Amino acid sequence: MIIIKINYQLELESILNTIDTDSYVPTLLLHSCCGPCSSYILEYLSSYFKITVFYYNPNIYPSDEYWFRVKEQQKIIDLTKAKYPIKMISGKYETDRFYDLVRGLEDLKEGGERCKKCYELRLFEAAKICKSEGFDYFTTTLSISPHKNSQILNEIGEKVALEVGVKHLPSDFKKNNGYKRSCEITKQHGMYRQEYCGCIFSKKEMEERIRLKEERDRIQEEKSKLRQKLIEYANSLDADYINEADQKIINRLIQSDKYKNSNVIFSYIGKSPEINTMPFIKKAVADNKKVCIPYCLNDKKMEAYMLDDLDSLIPGPFGILQPDPKRSEKVDPKDIDLVIVPQCGAARNGKRLGFGKGYYDRFLSKLNVDKIMLVREKQLLDDMITTDLDIDIEHIITENDDIKINF
Repeated sequence: MIIIKINYQLELESILNTIDTDSYVPTLLLHSCCGPCSSYILEYLSSYFKITVFYYNPNIYPSDEYWFRVKEQQKIIDLTKAKYPIKMISGKYETDRFYDLVRGLEDLKEGGERCKKCYELRLFEAAKICKSEGFDYFTTTLSISPHKNSQILNEIGEKVALEVGVKHLPSDFKKNNGYKRSCEITKQHGMYRQEYCGCIFSKKEMEERIRLKEERDRIQEEKSKLRQKLIEYANSLDADYINEADQKIINRLIQSDKYKNSNVIFSYIGKSPEINTMPFIKKAVADNKKVCIPYCLNDKKMEAYMLDDLDSLIPGPFGILQPDPKRSEKVDPKDIDLVIVPQCGAARNGKRLGFGKGYYDRFLSKLNVDKIMLVREKQLLDDMITTDLDIDIEHIITENDDIKINF
């Protein structure tokens, strides 16, 4: 089924173009979720309407937050330079009504059915005030949020308008840089901008997002420090050990069943402190294997190109040789059956530390393919910290061992 999205901003503009304030200034009841979100909308619509802001948000938690937002709403009204005076109606802070409405939906993610019920509760109250006080239109500031679905909000607005018997003003206030403008206005006036929608459930989601970000930042810092230590250690290794270990590792790789059974191999070209893979690549080409090499794009994505001629390789953005896309054939990743994965550090349990750009993690996350890491024994760790975005590798080859991990 094809779902056609309605451009509610165009619908709003169409209505605004019919308004002639010289003959009649229509009235608008603007349901507002908060002062910062209403800032741009008041600036935008106050030349077309006599606006009354209706602050009705029984979902707000805790109560101190609610009353602070009421004050901020009045503050933005006072600061707005409007052609026509802007009034304000404060609705009841009836939290029990909100909690009764969403009972059983507490564990749903923000934006789901719980939020839809909350939108309808607030818009229905706005529609009732619109009718009882005789406003020409009602609408809501909610559509200015980049996190809110304007299609859903307008559908709910039209539904309650039909039920109550009033006119709903369509909107998608985030369009035409509306959200950006609201941020500029509130920053200009030094106003507080909340980090969550308002209810206790969105507050918990916000707190969890902050916790996860702090945890990711901590892990990234640890990984960065470990990466530097591993590079320094690799650079301190004896050259004779490196050459001997690399040769043994390549020999083990060539003798492995995964290599023998492969047809299309995706291999990096090793640069210190990595394993020198060039002897392996030359052997694979000699064995009539199809070898493809990574080509890095500017958006931290990677593509595979067939290696037809070693002389066709060109320096890449990190000083690593890569294919010339003008002279090489692009390979569909689905055709690859073996990937030789580079690493800055690796652990015996298959955990991998890359060089911090995430190219391979993004590339491998889309593939179900055999993967091998080549690691010198002296550089192999027992364990390391990783995140859920880091791809573990099921096969490690050192100069002394084949390590196969079952996840």
